[in-house]
Amino acid sequence: MILSNVLFGSRRRHDPEQLRDAAESYLVEMARAGQISGEYFLSWTRGRLNAHVLLACRSATELRYHSQRGKRELKQVADAFGKKPLWRILDDGAPQHPPSWKDAPFLYLFTNAFDRFSPVCRGDGKASIPVCLLPLAFEYQEQLYFWQRTYRHLDHIWLDSGALEIAAYRQLADPESEVSRNGRDLCKEIEAATGVPTYHYLMRYWGRPNGEYQRRCPGCGGAWRAERPQESPGCFWQFDFKCERCRLVSHKGVSLVGGRHARIGEFDENVKANKTLHRKRSPNP
Repeated sequence: MILSNVLFGSRRRHDPEQLRDAAESYLVEMARAGQISGEYFLSWTRGRLNAHVLLACRSATELRYHSQRGKRELKQVADAFGKKPLWRILDDGAPQHPPSWKDAPFLYLFTNAFDRFSPVCRGDGKASIPVCLLPLAFEYQEQLYFWQRTYRHLDHIWLDSGALEIAAYRQLADPESEVSRNGRDLCKEIEAATGVPTYHYLMRYWGRPNGEYQRRCPGCGGAWRAERPQESPGCFWQFDFKCERCRLVSHKGVSLVGGRHARIGEFDENVKANKTLHRKRSPNP
């Protein structure tokens, strides 16, 4: 992410709140397209409206990365202020060239409560791929925006350790939860668009003191322990578990005390049997 300032312009004869609404509507569409990320801050300074935002990459403001709604909002901003927004990069360390998926060994979908980067991560630890650069239809770029927002909310709830702690954790650790199913569907779209194998990450906090590495893939029940390279131990992207069939990756549990929470996210014969029965009963398309 690149810290940037965008200058919209002066008040002219328009109501300040209407101008602010127009600018904010434009920034919202940029966020949904993966052009900007995280929080943005709007303020009037010396009679001119400006905002501080995190750009996905230097080229993220180019018109080719705008959705149709984004283009409409940009036109309304230009009409209201009499000119298009002026962007200025404030980050001295901003890379000249954005990361690419083309040379990645694989991709995986992951975020967390405090993450402000793209959730589309490279499987070699290099910078994540800006969503606006992926050859995806805007529909899926927007779905990635909402998926990341939901995942971050759930992670916050889990970290707060309140009444919904276990319910939130189940959403993050169970491959059949709503957020996991949505994420896995998005992984399929990303893989189809890029041609790069794309995995969904499953959280694993509570593990088993014995047999943790012998766990079966929670998707298919097959073996899924991965061989971790020795040269870079401890790197997040070197997963303990990886199933090529189900496109799932994970780590061993952090708290290896066992207990009933260790069952969350593990392979369940009953769930698999029910899914098989449902497929048999479903009418042919």
